[in-house]
Amino acid sequence: MTGTEAGGLVGRSVKRREDDYLLRGKGQFLDDIAEPRDTLYVGFVPSPYAHARILSIDSTAAVALEGVFAVLTGDDLARLIKPMDSETTIAGYVNSLRHAVAVDEVRYVGEHVAIILADHPYAVQDAMGLVQVEYEALPAVTDVEEARRPDAPRVHAHIENNITYKGEFSTPGFEEAFAAGPFTLRERFRSGWVGGVPMEPRGCFAIPDHTGDSITLHTSTQIPHIVRTGVAGLVGMSESKLRVVVPEVGGGFGTKANVYPEDVITVALARHYRRAVKWVQDRSEELLNNIHSRNHIYDVEAAFDGDGVIRAVRLEMLANGGAYTSFPFGTTLEATGGARMLVGPYRIRNYAYQAYSIATNTCPAGAYRGVAQPTCFLAMEGMMDRIGRKLGIDPAEVRFRNLIRDEEFPWTNAVGVRYDVGSYRECLERALEMAGYHAFRERPAAADGKLRGIGICNFTESTGTGAPGWRARGLARVPGFDSAIIRVDPQGHVTAYISHANAGQGHLTTFAQLVADQVGCRLEDVTIIEGDTGLSPYGSNTVASRSAITGGGAVIRAGAKVADKMRRIAAHNLEVAPVDIVLREGRAEVVGAGLLNVSFEEIARIAYSVGRQGLPEGEDYGLEATDYYDPPMVTIANAVHIAQVAIDPDDARVTIEKYVVVHDCGRLINPMIVDGQIHGGVVQGLGEALMEEFIYSPDGQLLNANLLDYVMPTAMDVPEIRIAHIETPTVDALGGFKGVGEGGVIGAVPAIANAVADALAGLGINVNQVPLKPAYLHRWMREARG
Repeated sequence: MTGTEAGGLVGRSVKRREDDYLLRGKGQFLDDIAEPRDTLYVGFVPSPYAHARILSIDSTAAVALEGVFAVLTGDDLARLIKPMDSETTIAGYVNSLRHAVAVDEVRYVGEHVAIILADHPYAVQDAMGLVQVEYEALPAVTDVEEARRPDAPRVHAHIENNITYKGEFSTPGFEEAFAAGPFTLRERFRSGWVGGVPMEPRGCFAIPDHTGDSITLHTSTQIPHIVRTGVAGLVGMSESKLRVVVPEVGGGFGTKANVYPEDVITVALARHYRRAVKWVQDRSEELLNNIHSRNHIYDVEAAFDGDGVIRAVRLEMLANGGAYTSFPFGTTLEATGGARMLVGPYRIRNYAYQAYSIATNTCPAGAYRGVAQPTCFLAMEGMMDRIGRKLGIDPAEVRFRNLIRDEEFPWTNAVGVRYDVGSYRECLERALEMAGYHAFRERPAAADGKLRGIGICNFTESTGTGAPGWRARGLARVPGFDSAIIRVDPQGHVTAYISHANAGQGHLTTFAQLVADQVGCRLEDVTIIEGDTGLSPYGSNTVASRSAITGGGAVIRAGAKVADKMRRIAAHNLEVAPVDIVLREGRAEVVGAGLLNVSFEEIARIAYSVGRQGLPEGEDYGLEATDYYDPPMVTIANAVHIAQVAIDPDDARVTIEKYVVVHDCGRLINPMIVDGQIHGGVVQGLGEALMEEFIYSPDGQLLNANLLDYVMPTAMDVPEIRIAHIETPTVDALGGFKGVGEGGVIGAVPAIANAVADALAGLGINVNQVPLKPAYLHRWMREARG
């Protein structure tokens, strides 16, 4: 396959390059990396308490065990590692420092209280039960509403009412506009704790070089450059001495987009002992310690007229921040995201919110695929349905009456987010048609006795966040830009070094398509290298549905520079002007005279001074370029999801009978890969809507830290997912791309919840939470029937 400057590969469903070696079991995950003979293995002694003082730690028996090298406490580590600080600067934020290993006090079950280093993993496990820790239990709080009461136990002594962040906003004249609405409706929506639960848990492997001075950290992360900067700063070493390499990640979903204590600890210990240090997370640790997400409460009040047109919306949002702020995203990401995106694709000009992040004695919260958008649209789309029911207007029609109109683009929403283009009405019309929505509404009840419903989610997705977006949220440690080096070697082959890290999105394929089109070479002549700070240029990496936008933009800019130089060299040797040269199929041709051409290899040999011809006068040697891209603002994708469900009245089992997605992520690079992203996101959203929920006891014990009790979807639960695309390229980012990585889960949670709510509406049941487990549904149906 070949690319041309005019395009050729972008927009085509090229098979994923990654699949061949992964499906043959040839992927190299962290635990596959060769171990030096003197490797030390790490284990962590977890706190059994959600809140307690550490009175003493006795490691005598553990240290005496054969194979145990050392047992270290928080006080020991404090001499090697600075406390972690997200350095969030947004108004209303209260910071809390986190030690890599607890010092004096623990704040959630599973927090590290001691480290075991041993010569063998089995010795680590044997020693775990021999470390004796004496605690003084303290009152704990796990419920986000209880936590902000004045008399609630404080998770951190200096944080009043456990409020780590409070954000407020109101459009001018809001109260007057709200009061003018003849109808009002107030609803509360809740979502439970969930986790990303990637197929491969995390791990870290820090290996010193032969001098002991430089360290390579292999870690399953989405943000290698941020990890390098963060870890180097926390252990007090030069970034030039630390290389971060990402193996096969096995799924990220945002849960691997943090600098975790284990990253810092393994590097600090490898540096201190000058030996390789390895830690591999097991599943229980993953469920207990990887960031949780989505424990939110939305109190939404809408004022609207008799036609269902919304005049004003008021929101109070509570986001559970857990015990500590995550690094580098802090605890503001969910609260600000949920509040800022709530208005979605609708013409809501009058809006006010108060958004809170609340500390509790639970696992720290962080970014999980979609961040707060699945829950904010659970609330907004739930309100659309309820307004329709109150007024006797079809829910789809309520949405049409409130949509931003095509002629109103570019639109700036109530909180100042710009929507440059969109296909809101077209997506909704297409989805309703594909789902047979109106026919469903008109058909009689089925004879099988099942309760059926249909639900819509019409949403916008904030994608491609650059530096302006991160700074607006007060996140000082997230660069915002991404970068690319494109290098043509003396044989004419092209290598692109990109600042991102592949976590399953198909980067090796999609970036190669972009490179081939930019420089006009064959796809098989392109190599993509990323996820290695020793090779790839600096950048923000793979988060927030931004790889195609920021990484793609950097590739476009660097590729244009390389292509320009190739045209100049070719033109000089073919004795024409550079403007008369076109690059395609690995050759530089004269426009209109294709027989006059020179191969990329010949051009490259000239550039590296190994050919017979010389460079044009004033041209530098080499054939490579570096460039950066920081989008000026977020790009806004949009989509409509429609789910049709059936509920068995006997066992309350929910079956998804039909699922439709109409998505607009701008210009598609690889439609097949885009569909794969949507499929995966929908399945995660299905789990969040119907099954997944971390359950904490009142005293802070996580009761289901295993995959038997934390139920996730299987293939038997997944319906056929029909997808259609509408392409409205953005004008606010190079290439016209919008993000797609999170859209599947954002739309699925509200669509499925609204379908269940529709099915149960006849029983008078108000569905306003997720997950909608059979146990909950069964209880509600029993109560409704008396």
